Amino acid sequence: MSFRDNLQHLRATHAMTQEQLALMLGVSRQSVTKWEAEKSYPEMDKLLKLCQIFDVTLDDLVQGDLTTSAPTPAVQARAAILREAAGGPPQDVCGYDEHMRTFAWKIAWGVFAILAGVALLMAWGGWAEASAPSLEAVGLIPLFAGIAIGLAFILTGAFQHTEFQRSHPFIQDFYTVEDRQRAQRLFAWLLVAGIVLIFTGIVALALTEGDSEFVQEEMAALMMGLVAAGVWCIVYGSMMLGRLNIANYNDAREQTIAESDEGKLIVNSDAAALRAMYTDEQICSLLGVPEATDDEIDRARARIERKRRKDQLASGLCAIIMIIATIAGLVMLFVPEYRTPYFWLAWAIGGLLCAVAAIAVGSFVKDQPSQ
Repeated sequence: MSFRDNLQHLRATHAMTQEQLALMLGVSRQSVTKWEAEKSYPEMDKLLKLCQIFDVTLDDLVQGDLTTSAPTPAVQARAAILREAAGGPPQDVCGYDEHMRTFAWKIAWGVFAILAGVALLMAWGGWAEASAPSLEAVGLIPLFAGIAIGLAFILTGAFQHTEFQRSHPFIQDFYTVEDRQRAQRLFAWLLVAGIVLIFTGIVALALTEGDSEFVQEEMAALMMGLVAAGVWCIVYGSMMLGRLNIANYNDAREQTIAESDEGKLIVNSDAAALRAMYTDEQICSLLGVPEATDDEIDRARARIERKRRKDQLASGLCAIIMIIATIAGLVMLFVPEYRTPYFWLAWAIGGLLCAVAAIAVGSFVKDQPSQ
């Protein structure tokens, strides 16, 4: 019995459409069609996922005869769920929503931890300067701890997100109007809360004008703590709202490719060279094109090249901006003539300028090749 027959039988047993199976595997519907027409063959990682989905062994799937086997109770239960999903609205078959919620949680807490570390450094520095100058350097411990914890959250979240994108390059939009309204309300509340917290910290610091240097430095530390809480609200709310933009997630596949070494190889290879390195199935999956024709490949290569140039330009501008901001911040923190509790504004302004640079690059550098 052929793999094609086994796959068709298993899909029918589970009442699963080609679109549903493609979403669960992170491939296009055309890929599943080609498998069932024996025009191409899935890669090993896709075969292993098929085994997990249908609860079969690899040997039985590839070489056995599954068309005569009776479905187990587990298979029947899963088939009922899938039949219900097939007759209703699109479902989150890949765990996208849970993944994005976890991703938003990690990034928000990562940013908070870094800013909280700065706040603790400022609080300790103000107290040590007034009471125990020899212990002022101890304040670097909470700073480095905050940075370490923040980077741990951010990097693990980023790595997990990259792996999820690699496994699921395309997601069908399954969010309802009610889902979007709830996300918009959550974002509005968190945005207002974040702005109020940041504004409260700035006003509280401004009210200490004329007080002792110790009071001003401690109030600056409190303000930084409120800023950290406000930024958490804004970052988490923004990411929870942004997760509903499925189209942006799907477009990120090309951006991920553009930033990789594989993207450089793609833009430097013509269609013939790509066919020598990959199968048509792999080309379609890699470039996100329905067919591996010369025209489709050339258009995809042109888009990836433009995204590479945009990313290089935006990264270069942001690197220059943040280097200047870091120099300015360190001068305002450690050089006595320029020392000020507002040193952190250098990084805040640098971050805003980076955002402006990224928006400008995104607005004025085209993604799409000219037709």
